[in-house]
Order: sequence, then structure tokens, then C-alpha cells
Amino acid sequence: MMRFGVAKDLITPDLPTYMGGYGSFFNKPFQGIHDDLYVRTLLVQDGETKLIFVSLDLLFHDFALTEELQKWSETAFQIPADHFFLTYSHTHGGPAMVGYDDASQHSPSYERFLLERIKSCVSRAMVNTFEGTLQAGGVNGDWNINRRLSVDGELQNLPNPEGAKDDRLHVLRVLDLDGRTKVVLFNYACHPVTVRDTLYLSGDYPGRICHLLEAEYFGAMGIFFQGAGGNSRPKATAYKGMFITCTYDEMNEMAISIVQAIKLLLTNPKAMVQVQPDVAACQFKVHLEIDPYPKSHFAAIASDPASRPGLVGMANRVLNHYDHMPDYVNLPAGLIRLSADLYIAYMGGEPCYEVKRKLERLFPGVTLLFWGYADATAYIPDDQIIVEGGYEAEGSVVEYGLKGQFRPGIDKRMAEAFTAAFRAL
Repeated sequence: MMRFGVAKDLITPDLPTYMGGYGSFFNKPFQGIHDDLYVRTLLVQDGETKLIFVSLDLLFHDFALTEELQKWSETAFQIPADHFFLTYSHTHGGPAMVGYDDASQHSPSYERFLLERIKSCVSRAMVNTFEGTLQAGGVNGDWNINRRLSVDGELQNLPNPEGAKDDRLHVLRVLDLDGRTKVVLFNYACHPVTVRDTLYLSGDYPGRICHLLEAEYFGAMGIFFQGAGGNSRPKATAYKGMFITCTYDEMNEMAISIVQAIKLLLTNPKAMVQVQPDVAACQFKVHLEIDPYPKSHFAAIASDPASRPGLVGMANRVLNHYDHMPDYVNLPAGLIRLSADLYIAYMGGEPCYEVKRKLERLFPGVTLLFWGYADATAYIPDDQIIVEGGYEAEGSVVEYGLKGQFRPGIDKRMAEAFTAAFRAL
């Protein structure tokens, strides 16, 4: 019999902070709170093996936060660092964070507040435990759209109805021994940018889905893990060949539609399969090489009066550290086995759907959930996207403070790393 622990806690800033995401480009603080932000924790225990899953209603953070929490969890609860997994919903309605936004926008007070709230949430999950069972299922949904459109041979950030996207919504449900739903975990790949650069704090559509699930299943916790959504946006934001800013009511409509699909799935006894647990996990780094841009590239952006304030700060940061920056990054990654035929791939950055699709092909006969956004490394393209170019391959380099774009070879390095992890488990 498996054991589980659940907890959530408020992480809405209690002091003024700069906005993250789109709002950070304009160097402005939030104007108000539309809906609160949360940290949610799920403990999964199979015999002596314990896994901690943490989801945050934030854009993302550098991996140093996860490493600090892994060390703390190992000391406090004797849970190996490899068994502690933290990801971000990637809502653009959160505060500026270390690792992505410019240093002038970070709030040290909020960073301290966030760390303590996460620790408290994990600690409460460790004491709020119960025996239960785990079910897995999924449904296809048409809530996202590819955002890479070729116009006159150039990749632009525009709706592409024919482009590749991940339609699969994965759901894990935890039931207690009385058959009551205690956790609804959902995993979908789509940027939470329905209200884009609106300067109000919000968990966007993932946060709203959690609210609705918790209202539907009294005493349960909804928890979201973002997928390989680097090159997809909500379909609701696509209008007449452009991406628009939606209203909160339109965000709510998207959330209601997804919740209805989840409810239908959970009420279908043939759709949700009981997981026969065989739990194990490991984490590792994937070495990705960078093709450096010349200093003049960053200098031109830093001196361009049309550049956004946040982008100027990032370009100057690269210039100031250029000679000492490495020509590679080590991308955090991991693999989780829940049963013999149910795995979770875990990865930092903003992975594009093609990355997940190629990993799925490595493991035929296995259902593979994919959790991206474990840190703020960069967009993670596959080799084909690197060749094609576009924002995910080259346009976002300065935004992420990288020295240049990734070199081809990502497909091979991903395959080698995840295959080795699969064999080890």
C-alpha cells in the first residue's frame, strides 16, 4: 500500500515587487492581486522510497533554489536529493525571480519569504500523510496552439494551426482508503499567458483549474506540472492570425473546459488505471554546448533606444561577464519511475514539444509524462528547431542571459542521458 502527503501554502507577495514574465520587460511592479499564488507539495511513498513533488505558481527560478531545498530536505527528512523534484507552472502573472529577471528587479525579501513558505509546505505534507492508491489516465484536448509560423521563410511568433503541439492531458489521481479523491495532478503543455502582460498577480489558467478542482472535490488538492510547452500558447489567445491578450473571464472559460474534461475522465472507470507501484528516481545533468555570439550583438541591443528596459539589463549583464562565461550549460534533468510502464521525464528550461516527442520514442510501451520548467536555463529546442531558427532557437538568447544559441547535437545528448537513466532505474 502506498502512502501520500499533501499540503499547499500561499506564496503571494506581501510587499510590492516587480512583475516577472512579460511585465518584467517594462520594469514595472504589480498593480494588484487578481488571484493568489500557491506552492503545492505531494509526497509519494512506496515502501521506504519517498518522492517529493513541488509545484509553484511562478514563472521559474534558477536551479540554486531547488538545490538548497534538496539539501534541506535530505537533512530534515532523510529524502535523497535525487528524490526531490520542483517545477514552476510558468505563469506570467507572478513576481520577478532570480535566474531569469534582471537583478535590479529581484526582491530579496520575497526570496526569503518564498524559501520559508516552501519549507513549511513540504514539512506539512510530511505530517499530513495517509494510505491510499494511485490512478493514472489521460485525455486529448485542443486548448493549445503552436506559435512558430513561417512567413516568407522566417519563423515568427504567430499562431500556426498546422504546427506540432502536445494535445495530451495526463492526470494522476490519489484516493484514500475510503475511495475519496485527495489529489488531482494534471500535466499539460501550454504557456500560461492568457492575460499576457497584465500587471496583476495571477496563477493564470493552471491556478484557476486547481481552484475549480478543489471546489469540485472537497478536501482534495489540485496540483499542476507544466509540460513541453515552450512553443505553444493557449488557443484562446489566437485571433485573426495574431496573439491577443485575453480577459480573466476568457481565462476562466479555458479552465472550465479543461476541468470538464478531467471530471469526465475521473468518472469513467475504464479510463483511469490503478498504478501498481514500483517507485524509483534519479536526477542528472545534460551537457548542452553553446555557439557564442560576438560581443557586438549584445552591445547593439544594450544601446538600442527601442530595446525594452529588461532586455537592456540582460544584454549588459552578458557584456559584463562575457569573457568568463562558459560555452555550455548543464541542464537539470531527471527520470521518475512510478510503475513498470509509467514514467515521468523531468527537465529544466522551456522544452519544446519536439523534445518530448523524441524522448517518448525511446521508450516504447511506456506512458511518459513530461515535466518541464524545473529552472530558468533557456528554451530547449531540438536539432530541427535549431536549424530552422526562430525565437526558441536564437531570438531568446539575450532574454535568458546566454552567450549564444545552442549548437546542434541536443537530440543525441538527450537520448544518451535519458537512456542511461532508464537503464539505471
